[in-house]
Amino acid sequence: MINRTIAIWGIILLFACKTKDVVKKVDETEVPKPSWVKSRPINSFDYIGIGVAQIAPGVNFIESAKNNALNDLASEIKVNLESNTVYFQTERDGVVKEDFKSTITTTAAADIEGYEIAGTWQDANEYWVYYRLSKSDYLKRVEDKRNNAKKISLEHLANALESQEKGDIKLAIQQYFDAFSAIQAYPPSSIEVDDNGNSTSLDQLIFSKLQQLFSTIHFKNEGQTAQLDFSNRFAKHVLISIDYKNMAVGGVPVIQEFKNQYGPVTKTVYTNEKGSIDVLLKAKSLKPSKLKMDIYFDIKKLIGNRKDGAYLEQKMAVITIPRYAINAEVVAPYIFVTTDERLFGSKTKNNGLKSILVSELVKEGVQIIDQLSKADLKLEINADTKLQSTDNNFTVVGLNYSIKIIEVKTNKTILSLDEGPIKGVSLDQPRAAEKAYEKCEAELKRIEIRKIKSAILDF
Repeated sequence: MINRTIAIWGIILLFACKTKDVVKKVDETEVPKPSWVKSRPINSFDYIGIGVAQIAPGVNFIESAKNNALNDLASEIKVNLESNTVYFQTERDGVVKEDFKSTITTTAAADIEGYEIAGTWQDANEYWVYYRLSKSDYLKRVEDKRNNAKKISLEHLANALESQEKGDIKLAIQQYFDAFSAIQAYPPSSIEVDDNGNSTSLDQLIFSKLQQLFSTIHFKNEGQTAQLDFSNRFAKHVLISIDYKNMAVGGVPVIQEFKNQYGPVTKTVYTNEKGSIDVLLKAKSLKPSKLKMDIYFDIKKLIGNRKDGAYLEQKMAVITIPRYAINAEVVAPYIFVTTDERLFGSKTKNNGLKSILVSELVKEGVQIIDQLSKADLKLEINADTKLQSTDNNFTVVGLNYSIKIIEVKTNKTILSLDEGPIKGVSLDQPRAAEKAYEKCEAELKRIEIRKIKSAILDF
């Protein structure tokens, strides 16, 4: 009896399993895998995008599949546009002219509009999406966008021309930037316009008009080459004015640039309402030399924080911007030098400190002169030694010195140094005093000459 019961249950379970297999097979055949999943469709009227995503818990596989399908659609559009270039062949005056011109740019998924879902399919593991986009509709949208961009760009160009004729150059430049930006998405040669009966690209038209504007901007400087000498303390203010057709160019950023031993040094200033800037020319060295200050428009400041800044910088890189150079000549000062160098209160014939200072000043460009009446400056050196201590082994001598620089015409002191004592140590007084003077000479080279140079330049 028990065996019979087991057999019956076995038959029931076997039947149930077979029934489940049948149901499963029937369910699978209810949603068969469509042909577009098996192989990519070929359609001459539509762009196609197909995306698939793995089904997994906690994953938005539907959205993922849609994004993949949209990227696939964008990729097909890009490949199609790049491989289907419009070919033009014209004959003019017996000469065959060939011109290859891409009709529109490639695109990205974020820019695609008008697509529709042509189908979806899923099984236990995958979810598939099929997008379709009419080629004719897409190309019409692209052409409409290009025409609209052309219209907007031409409006900005017209505004720029109007602004510059009114003398508002800063606004005109911004409107030129807007004209460029409106057609940023298109190749430079893809949008054509009529320019006084001649066909040209809109990009080139904007470029030429902006270049014409910059070519008509002038810098004016009332003075000629500036001279930097002690009479003006090696610095001079030069007024530069900028105009367009005799109208002041106000409110524009201008770079002042000069070069030193480390490279270019720049500073940006803005023209005032009269179109002027005050340029300070200042010598950095006493050596006779020629200085050059370059003045030019600061394009980066004009572009500012615009989102299209990188694109505009690239466009402006090939435009010649207004520039001006100011030249200056540095004339070294004339210095008359006197010295009173002593040993323990008595004058000495050895004027070592004077020799050191004269030698170092000549290296700096200063001209030493022997007539006080012809000098710009008078340099006075005073020094004396004094015994500080002595014992059976060593003698210590201290040296005190002073340096004074006086403007000859006004008798005004521009530098006064009192230093010491500088100690010299030896077995006897003369040798200790000699060592003190040697140490003082080294200090003059290392420290004091810089103070003297700075006092003359910055007085």
